[in-house]
Amino acid sequence: MYAMVCTRPDIAHAMEVVSRFISNPEKKHWEGVKWILRYLKDTSKMHLSFRRINLTLQGFSDADLGGDLDGRKSTCYIFTLGGTTISWKSKFQGRVSLSTTEAEYVAISEAAKEMIWLKNLLKELGKGQDESPLFNDSQSAICLAKDPILHSRCKHIELKYHFIRNLINDGDLFLLKIPGAENPTDMLTKTVTTTKLRFCIASTDV
Repeated sequence: MYAMVCTRPDIAHAMEVVSRFISNPEKKHWEGVKWILRYLKDTSKMHLSFRRINLTLQGFSDADLGGDLDGRKSTCYIFTLGGTTISWKSKFQGRVSLSTTEAEYVAISEAAKEMIWLKNLLKELGKGQDESPLFNDSQSAICLAKDPILHSRCKHIELKYHFIRNLINDGDLFLLKIPGAENPTDMLTKTVTTTKLRFCIASTDV
């Protein structure tokens, strides 16, 4: 858990899954933990490398509707500074979404709050940035976030998630589309292939 929180976002999803059964683990859960430990042993030389050049802040958000068979809700984001991961999160959403668009919309909202905090921190450090893009792979959620009109498909969404529209209108949030195959947050929401995991790791400079 310490490694996941501090330096290893690549094991965030695996740790999130096994942690659900920490109070009453079965044999298959212990097998999962051993798999994680073997993975950490084989990749012990991997680390986050920070550079002083091109310190551009950018974020990636994603959600996996139905990926969890029990709660059917999850959300995650990754933020990089100069191409290196500085903040990440992989956990359940606080609500059950009724569609993929809604799940992605909520994920964007959660990521936007983290981005505002990071931008304010960088500003205090004298590294303020005007444009810090936030990428998401759902075109429908991006359109929903940019549309000031409340349609029937989103009127049931809690008002607290709609603040991202104000951020976009004020120019504080630049929401952009990214192909799902290029979204590094996939490794935080679901089980991915070895090839995709390597791509996600390379994209976040782990």
